Amino acid sequence: MATLANRTLSPARLDRLFFTGMALALTTFVFAGFAPTYYLVRVLHGTTISGNADGAGLTPLLHLHALVNSAWMLALVMQTGLVSAHRTDLHRRIGPFAAGLIPAVLIVGLCTAINAGQLHHGPPGRNFRAFLMFPFSAAIGFAILAGLAVWWRKRAGTHKRLMILATIAATLPAGVRIANMAPAWALPHGPPGGMILSNLFLAALVAFDLVSLRRLHPATIWGGGALLASEPLRIAISETRVWQSFAALLIG
Repeated sequence: MATLANRTLSPARLDRLFFTGMALALTTFVFAGFAPTYYLVRVLHGTTISGNADGAGLTPLLHLHALVNSAWMLALVMQTGLVSAHRTDLHRRIGPFAAGLIPAVLIVGLCTAINAGQLHHGPPGRNFRAFLMFPFSAAIGFAILAGLAVWWRKRAGTHKRLMILATIAATLPAGVRIANMAPAWALPHGPPGGMILSNLFLAALVAFDLVSLRRLHPATIWGGGALLASEPLRIAISETRVWQSFAALLIG
């Protein structure tokens, strides 16, 4: 029995279960955030971000944005699942295709953010030029962290943590939507609430490191630290004249 318990709770097994679980949890989080306005908009008889009922007015760009981001989430689940199933050979074979999604997520994400700014989309009562900062920075933060994860793909511990951190960075728009569904007394609406929700995943990674390694992994320290440090900076920068001028230049 002791041998079986040790095998069941081995560090390698816990590691595989944790990262597979994080991929599934992040995918569920994104789906929940976009279900009312995209994935299940017709089933729930909801409205899109532009206020159109039952998905009317969804543009080809929005469908492309959903496609590439959904593909990334599914690739993350598949890749962590393959490692968990000891199929690292397939994981490496599929890796280049997953890596090819990184520039697609970045480019389509930036184009979608700019288009939303041109249509003056954003949370009620918030300056749409200021709000442009958050989807814009989420796409860039994702690309930087995911690109570094690909660069350090031969360092398994660093690679998988950076992939999770990159995906956490990309979940901010979903977090904002979930925060906006919550009562204002429970969670701040808009980007602050979205950041709080996304940070729960970062907290889970920190807790896992402390339990499994008895310390924080360097990738968690500098990757997660960069995400945390960027949050108040993004809020502050979004209100500056420099950003407002840059946003106006982007959206015309």
